[in-house]
Amino acid sequence: MRVALVGAGGMAAHYRSVYAKLPGVQWILAVDVNEKELAACRALGAQRTSSNFSDALAADIDMVDISTPNHLHLEQAVAALAAGKHVLLQKPMANTLAAADQILAAAATAKGRLGMYMSSYNNPLVWEVKRLVSGGHLGQIQSVRARDAHRGGLRAQPAATNWRGSRDQTGGGSFIQLSVHAINLMQWWLDKPITEIFAYSANQLCPNVGGDDVTTAVAKLEGGLLAIFDSAWASDGMTREIYGTQGRLNLRENDRFLDVILDGPYNSELIPTLIPGKMTTVARPAEMDGFDNIDNPLNQQRMFIERITAGQPPLNSGEVGRRDLAVVTAAYESARAGRPVKVSGR
Repeated sequence: MRVALVGAGGMAAHYRSVYAKLPGVQWILAVDVNEKELAACRALGAQRTSSNFSDALAADIDMVDISTPNHLHLEQAVAALAAGKHVLLQKPMANTLAAADQILAAAATAKGRLGMYMSSYNNPLVWEVKRLVSGGHLGQIQSVRARDAHRGGLRAQPAATNWRGSRDQTGGGSFIQLSVHAINLMQWWLDKPITEIFAYSANQLCPNVGGDDVTTAVAKLEGGLLAIFDSAWASDGMTREIYGTQGRLNLRENDRFLDVILDGPYNSELIPTLIPGKMTTVARPAEMDGFDNIDNPLNQQRMFIERITAGQPPLNSGEVGRRDLAVVTAAYESARAGRPVKVSGR
C-alpha cells in the first residue's frame, strides 16, 4: 500500500511515523503547508514532501490519509476518491452535513474505499467495553453518559490564525471536535443509533473560540435508551459511563482506566479476576499505548490497511462518519431552536 499523508501536523504528528514502519507499506508522500512538519516527515522516512494537495493524486499512490482541518475534507476527499484512491479521513467527516453527503456520493461510485480515523479504537479497553455490553454482562442498559473536555479553549489563538477557533471551519466548536468521539462509541457499543437530541450550547469562557466552548445534550437512542453528552473547552474531564440492571462501568481519564462492577462473574484477558459486587479497575496496557505503535493490532492505520487489503470494509465507514455528524448537527440545531431535534438519516 503506497500512502500519502495529507496534513502532517496536529493530531497526525502522533501517528505519522506509522507509515514508515508498517510492513508492506510505502510512505510515498507527506503534504503540509508547514515546512517544519514536512522536514519531520522526511526525517521519519517519507519519500517525498509537498505543500500542494494535488501531488497526493499521483499515480504511484494507492491511499490518502486526510488529516487536515474539517473544512478541507470535502474538496480533498472527493478529489482523492475520484482519482481511485482509498481514503482514511480524520474525524469529524466534514464541517457540514451537506459536505458529508457529497463525500459519500463520491465514495459510492469510487474504486477506492472510504473509512474514518477514530483514535479511540486503538485502545483495548474500548473493545473490552464492547464485549461487556454485547455479552449482556451489564444486564439491560438503562442510560449512558459521556464527557469530553479539556482546557485548550482557554489558550486558543484567534480564529484568524487558528482554524479550530472558527465556527465555520470546524462546523461548530467543542461539541463537534470532542463529543463526536463519545457519540461514535456509544452507538457502536450499544448497537443502537441516536434518533433524537436536545442540547444547550454556549460560549462562556473562551473568547477566541468562534463556536461553543460548552455543550450539554440529552439524546434518545433507538428503543428509548437515554444518553447525556457533555463537551467543554474551559474545564477538564473525560468519562464514558454505562449503567445497566446488572452492573455499571466507567472508562475514564482519557480512556486510561476502566472501572467495572457486575452482579455476576466475568473473566477476560484484560480482566482476569472480577469479584461480583466489587469494583474492579484495570489500566490500559502500556505495551499497547501510542498512536504510532504498529505492534498494537488495534492500531487504526494498520487495521484500515489490513482490512482494505483483505477486501473487507473499514471498521468505521463513511456512513458511520455521516451518522455521527448528523447527531452533532441535530444538537446544534436543537440548541438554536430550543427544542428536541430528530437526527437526519439517509
